[in-house]
Amino acid sequence: MVRGERNMQFLKGNNLPRVKSSNQSAILRMIYYYGPIQRAEIAERLELTLPTITTNINKMLEEGLVRQVNAAHISGAANGRRAALLEINAGSEFFVGVELVGEQWSVCVADFCGQILSSRCGEVRDKSYEAVMRQFADSYAECLAESRKRPEDICGVGIGLPGLIDRENGTLWKNSTFQWSNKKVRQDFAALTGYRGRITVENNATARGISAQIFHWKELARGRSFAYMLVASGIACPVFLNNSGYRGSVVGTGEAGHMVIDPHGRSCNCGNRGCLEAYASERSIINECINEMHQERAVTLSRLCVDSERPTMEEILRAQQEGDRDVGRVIEEAIYILAIAMSNIINFTRPDTMLVDCKLFASMNNRNLLLNKSKSALCNPTFYGADIRFAEAGNFANALGGVAVAIDEKLENVE
Repeated sequence: MVRGERNMQFLKGNNLPRVKSSNQSAILRMIYYYGPIQRAEIAERLELTLPTITTNINKMLEEGLVRQVNAAHISGAANGRRAALLEINAGSEFFVGVELVGEQWSVCVADFCGQILSSRCGEVRDKSYEAVMRQFADSYAECLAESRKRPEDICGVGIGLPGLIDRENGTLWKNSTFQWSNKKVRQDFAALTGYRGRITVENNATARGISAQIFHWKELARGRSFAYMLVASGIACPVFLNNSGYRGSVVGTGEAGHMVIDPHGRSCNCGNRGCLEAYASERSIINECINEMHQERAVTLSRLCVDSERPTMEEILRAQQEGDRDVGRVIEEAIYILAIAMSNIINFTRPDTMLVDCKLFASMNNRNLLLNKSKSALCNPTFYGADIRFAEAGNFANALGGVAVAIDEKLENVE
């Protein structure tokens, strides 16, 4: 069972418009995840009557949301006839994704199946809210022009931002990295772009988790739940259910970065001391590497840096690869602390799968280090096993998290 596959008990009731809308959403999700699929199989999985399935699917066929494809001869079918299968029509709807992860922004236009048609990305230079939103709006216009889409062609916009998000009202409550608070993101994006469709604002780690559910669900389908640990300027680890109609993370944004590692430790942007972010985030690793260079250590990194006051994670990883021991020590210490935190999250939430999304783990050596460091904390009588995986480069890049949020909103609200 995957997200959207629901028992009939959730669909019954005397509010016919609500039931009809729920049925349409459940059917569309079934086709999205399992297509190409037969009508009879949809009816069986959702415990709906075949006439109900047919009525709703005919409407979707008329609107172009789904399309019929011919299957090979069905084994055991009368006269060896071919059965019509249903699948999502990728070109029927288009979505815009917007994301801010660490100091990297991205915007894209994609079709209903997440195929990117045009994209823009870059590094945040001016960290003011107004400047970042203007960058989003300008890139939105450029992506529309490149993909030859009009605003009215866009079915929805999904915006993934770090920090505490009020999805219902489309606002950002707090972002400690950029020191933003109480920002009306949905309203401001609409004002800057003139877009009048549905705009959904979500935490960026949650957005990437939704992206994993939508675009990589087959890899996660065997488990009942999974956690998505995103390590960038901050650290978040939302947890998702695979066998429930519940949408989004069951632990909110999963602000793991503010779990206290050392109550008398380093200062954190949130105002507390000793937070995980202050030891294992990209920002903390960069700051520690800068300190090493100021003390005339990390010689290889100093040679590789274009700007010694602003080394990139790519430069840091390259210095590690080239044998810079000082950089290697900084990274190993961060991974050790991250491994302990990850193990605590696994022990507490019991996800079947843990997806780790962090630039550090483009290196296989760093992956192995994390896995080895976590073993001691996980190998105990209460641990039943978790499949730890690493998000591969590109799988969740180019604002696909934002696209997934917009598609998820469409699947939930079929008109």
